[in-house]
Amino acid sequence: MKRTILLSFALLLSATLFAQDDSKKSNSEMPEKKNAVKINLTSLAYKNIAIQYERAFHPKMAAACQIRFMPKGSLPFSNSLDAAAGDSIDISAIKVGSITITPEFRFYPKHVMKGFYIAAYLRYRNLTMDAPITYTDDQNKSETVILGGKFSTFGGGLMIGSHFNIGKSFSLDWFILGAHISSTNMTLSGKVSGANLSQTEQADLYKEINDGLVDNQLIKNYSVSVNPQGADIAGKFTFFGLRGFGLNFGYRF
Repeated sequence: MKRTILLSFALLLSATLFAQDDSKKSNSEMPEKKNAVKINLTSLAYKNIAIQYERAFHPKMAAACQIRFMPKGSLPFSNSLDAAAGDSIDISAIKVGSITITPEFRFYPKHVMKGFYIAAYLRYRNLTMDAPITYTDDQNKSETVILGGKFSTFGGGLMIGSHFNIGKSFSLDWFILGAHISSTNMTLSGKVSGANLSQTEQADLYKEINDGLVDNQLIKNYSVSVNPQGADIAGKFTFFGLRGFGLNFGYRF
């Protein structure tokens, strides 16, 4: 009886040690499916199409790159924004389009492409905008300024997230929360259709724009030039942004 108990205990101990060794071994090995292609489900609500590719290159590390594209069109939820803005500006008439590229490095403390991770990322974004603005001039005549602009942004930051495997070939990647700092170069051009501004009107326009930029205090190294048809503005500013709250559905292979 004692021999049977001792033999059973020895077998149980051997099985436990083997399982521990096998677990350690599996944590140090690469996954069978090292690649994943994901679509960001959350961004679809904001008229964005975001696709990310991730590849494991180490038992605890992976590289990824996301491309996000927003076709030029009205701002998301423009009807709600119009109601909030009132008659001051027609939000639904503003057209915005952008493309964003976000390469990143991911570290998984336990196992690559599975569970919690920390990501360091870079981000480049190019955004274009067209905004017609209607105003009444000194002769009580309605005029429309076509304000067009381009914003080129480059920055980097950190994010935490979690990657869940679903069955053998699918996954959910949750961007929990991240933050980044970015630098943006801005160019804006405002043209009044059919305008022929006098020298005095150009001087007044220059002063009004310049005073607004001074009061803004966000835009640095700016320049303003005026002409008989309107004005051109260029500038640079730095800002902090957030990234996260995104849910990605993926296919692993």
